[in-house]
Amino acid sequence: MCNALGIITYNDSSVYVEGMQKYRPIAGFSFLGRYRLVDFAISNMSNSGIDDIQIYVNGNPRSLIDHVGTGRHYNINSKHGHLSLVPVYTDGGTSRFTTDISCYAENIHAVMENHNDYVVIAPANMLYKGNYEELLKQHIESGAEVSVLYQHVDNAKENYIGCDVLQMNKQRGVLSIEQNLGNYKSRYLSLQTYIMSKEIFKTLVEEAQETSSMYWFKDILNDKCVDMDIRGLNYRGHIYVINDLKSYYESNMEFLTEEKMKDINDPEWPVYTRTSDSAPAIYLNGGTATGSLISNGCEISGVVKNSIVGRSCKIGKDALIENCIIMPDVEIADGAHLKNVIVDKHSKITKKKDLAGLEEQPLYIGRRENV
Repeated sequence: MCNALGIITYNDSSVYVEGMQKYRPIAGFSFLGRYRLVDFAISNMSNSGIDDIQIYVNGNPRSLIDHVGTGRHYNINSKHGHLSLVPVYTDGGTSRFTTDISCYAENIHAVMENHNDYVVIAPANMLYKGNYEELLKQHIESGAEVSVLYQHVDNAKENYIGCDVLQMNKQRGVLSIEQNLGNYKSRYLSLQTYIMSKEIFKTLVEEAQETSSMYWFKDILNDKCVDMDIRGLNYRGHIYVINDLKSYYESNMEFLTEEKMKDINDPEWPVYTRTSDSAPAIYLNGGTATGSLISNGCEISGVVKNSIVGRSCKIGKDALIENCIIMPDVEIADGAHLKNVIVDKHSKITKKKDLAGLEEQPLYIGRRENV
């Protein structure tokens, strides 16, 4: 077992997916038709032997409460482990601008009472396969007070805008935490995953509260780079960063290749999710799908190309769906043509019409909209 409490957290207000986040926290975003983003962080922790997990939810928690449930489907031992959702306490404000520090402070007693000696903090909007047991061993062996997971990227001018990047010395000591403004091609991208003891975590939270009510956890870490031993841990695997609508769309579409699907279908490192006992997809009236992921319960009467279709969707006769993300329980009318479109849950395309976005900026159809 991994001697750490897992904390799955939300990011600051710069990570805001316009439209989609109105209905759900980013941890509850649908991914590849059957997953939620939070599934990847929970699965990493479960596969690493962490069975005490707290999920901090910034936004309406209803969809996550339904999805996470008791946590049994994440292979967490219900007798010894515990998976809990912690909604943000806003005190009359808006959850979007409530810092993670304020939420940690409200629940610091639950962290300190936990029997584990360390905490592993991971974001819900960065998808990767991370063995936290191995990373915790590296952290302890290094003697660092705080370890930060990072990846060296050489496309930071065009991607990861607004994400945290690290300035490090030759010994991988973190000198500062900055925001990527797209000025440099090569950067050390922070995966916003932090490892430390419970005592250090508590001290940082308390100091951040004393410094400013607007401080996020990364802000107090940045302040402490001067007098604390904060070191980077290099991660070399695939990462998928979701911080706006474009990156959400691109991350989904990347998985339509066989190579990237191996990240999901790895028997050594499974991604757990809540299953649905529904019938297989059926194809009617000459309906076809190529290069696509079609979920259970769908009725396909049209043509689907290079798209992701969630559970229980109905695609009408002669409809053409190309390069689209269709979330669960969507109805698309006969003869409709959609290209580069994201259609949210329970929406209906009720007429024979053409809807098209750009690959650089997909068109988003909001939840329960009739178009």
